Amino acid sequence: MIENQSRLRSAIDTGLRDLFGGAISGVVSIVYCVSYAAFIFSGPLAPWLGYGIAATFIATTVGALVVALRSSVPFTIAGPDSSTSVVTATLVAAFVAWLVANGATDHVLEPTLLLMALSSMLVGILLCGLGLARAGRAIRFVPYPVIGGFLGATGWLMVSGASQVITDMRLAAANIHALVSPASLSKLTAAAAIAVSLYFGLRRFGNPLVLLGLILAGIAAAHLAFFATGISITDAQAAGWLFKPEAAVALTLPWNFDELSRFPWPALPHLAGDIIAMMFVTVMSVLLNTTGIELETRYEADLERELNAVGSANLLSASLGGYVTCSSLSRTTLNYEVGGRGRLSGLTVAAISGLVLAAGSGFLAYVPKFVLGGLLLYGGLYLLYRWLLDSWRYLSCVEYISLAGIALIIVEWGFIAGVLIGIVVGLATFALSVSRVHAIKFSFDGSEYHSSLDRRPDELALLTEYGREIQGMFLHSYHFSARPTGSTNTSRHCLQKKSAASCCSIFGSSPESTHPRHLASHRLSRSLTSAAHG
Repeated sequence: MIENQSRLRSAIDTGLRDLFGGAISGVVSIVYCVSYAAFIFSGPLAPWLGYGIAATFIATTVGALVVALRSSVPFTIAGPDSSTSVVTATLVAAFVAWLVANGATDHVLEPTLLLMALSSMLVGILLCGLGLARAGRAIRFVPYPVIGGFLGATGWLMVSGASQVITDMRLAAANIHALVSPASLSKLTAAAAIAVSLYFGLRRFGNPLVLLGLILAGIAAAHLAFFATGISITDAQAAGWLFKPEAAVALTLPWNFDELSRFPWPALPHLAGDIIAMMFVTVMSVLLNTTGIELETRYEADLERELNAVGSANLLSASLGGYVTCSSLSRTTLNYEVGGRGRLSGLTVAAISGLVLAAGSGFLAYVPKFVLGGLLLYGGLYLLYRWLLDSWRYLSCVEYISLAGIALIIVEWGFIAGVLIGIVVGLATFALSVSRVHAIKFSFDGSEYHSSLDRRPDELALLTEYGREIQGMFLHSYHFSARPTGSTNTSRHCLQKKSAASCCSIFGSSPESTHPRHLASHRLSRSLTSAAHG
């Protein structure tokens, strides 16, 4: 009886900690999600921000629910992430620009929502395919400069997007005069103050709850400043300090015949690079976030299971009108630090996000733009520092130049150029690294390694006497066509150095006769024969 009561009390305590962790993570998720929605639905899409809020919380609700139920790490929190949201914003901006260029400005919102759902579906198919094929370990071998270049460029795009959220203008040479005007500078200064406060607050206290406190303090300080200066809510909205009130939205499923028939399918080839970039960045985000969660919580994760969980969440999000979702390192770490250890935490986040989705986006009219812009600015600068500045300390000169070059190419010419250059750089880096490795993995002689064949005493005596004259070599499992030359030269040197009648080289097997190992074997046979008789 006492044991049962102890178990019940322990289960209640665990459940309460999970609820508390989920509640805190849910509130933080709201802040992040609103900032991501404002980022994606900025510029020409700003009039439909309410729809962006709804799509974002659909993705958050579905992502938190599915990942909580299927993740190998039970306390994982999922939702739209900074890197994936930046690529989503880039994709959407390119699509809207294509619509404007082709005179389709009378029908923008519905195709945009359908495109976001379509990209989420493609990401889900890719992630589930990688998980089912158990290819999780393979993606760990993507060269670091390629990953760093993509995420470094993502940081700059987030900083530029933060400027558009704050001032309705991106960081560009054409907008310099408008950005340095007193009205824009005051907003950018306020956002910079939020970013600096987040940096020093998180660095000083090391507690993710500081982020929530500083965001709420920034909102309160803004309204106190409006009250002290006699600026009404309506005036602040008209001046661009606050978001304009959003009307209630009624989302419908994007997958209906009318919308599919009206969707501008010819735009997809122009968006192929951005879609591929979204798939790549999401896969890398799952990998990096899962690895980060393992390091922060000392909890071992199953990467293939994580790929399947996040892939399933994206498929369901796409079917309901959401967009790309991913496991979140920051929110999962926050949940863990406040005591969350079970799946109830993720379910709580899903419930809170669902409630916000049902309540609508009316609260957004009271949120200062510079607060959300400051959060985006902090996130973008953090990515820039981590991947473009801090990586200098532990990368070689060639690797760092490759990383910075990929980032600059993406910023200047887009993700499709970055994908192509990244592939070339990855192959070149691999070839350069392998070329520095000796073709022979290890070598031995007859005195160290003996056959398992039973021999007569006189034969054993001969092998003992001349064992050092028998030379064997194992080659690495990877070979390029030119590499057998190195092993051949080594074998020739072996014969010249030893008074051996033969020099035996041992290679791995390959089913193809044209494999470099077979070419090396034939070349060695000819060389050794001529050397032995020469």
